[in-house]
Amino acid sequence: MRAAYSLLTVASLLLVCPFALADQPPVDRDVEMALCKGANTQYDVTQCAGDVYEAADKELNAAYQAVLKKWANYPDVTGKLRQAQRDWLTYRDADVEARFAFEDSEGAMRGTAYPAAYAFYRASLARERTARLCQYLRGTAYGEVDRSACTDLVKHPYVIPAPTH
Repeated sequence: MRAAYSLLTVASLLLVCPFALADQPPVDRDVEMALCKGANTQYDVTQCAGDVYEAADKELNAAYQAVLKKWANYPDVTGKLRQAQRDWLTYRDADVEARFAFEDSEGAMRGTAYPAAYAFYRASLARERTARLCQYLRGTAYGEVDRSACTDLVKHPYVIPAPTH
């Protein structure tokens, strides 16, 4: 009897938890909810999701440009960074394609939430990449530890001086 009760409890949690936890990190959910709190219809949510993605993409591009500026005196570093960014874009596109493969398959029915889910997912990937690029700005891989906010580092990147020979 106890096993049946435990199984019933787990089953009911599985029905409730997906809606409570969703499939995104809490930070993404918090960002989405804060930015889209006034969205009352699916149309509003979809519009907001597009805005969330555009903002995340702009932040990503600003961080990328700041990293290039920081390392401008080191062509080997910037060349590898450019290649890494191209590779990340390929990864991002493949990840999104895999994530939404069922929705893109022939005969699959897309719901009205599909465009918002698509944009929110792309935004979360952009925020992840931005966080990685901020690590370049902080210099954590090189022994530097700049604890400034990423937005400050993006606005005022420290340019590594050219080597003197």
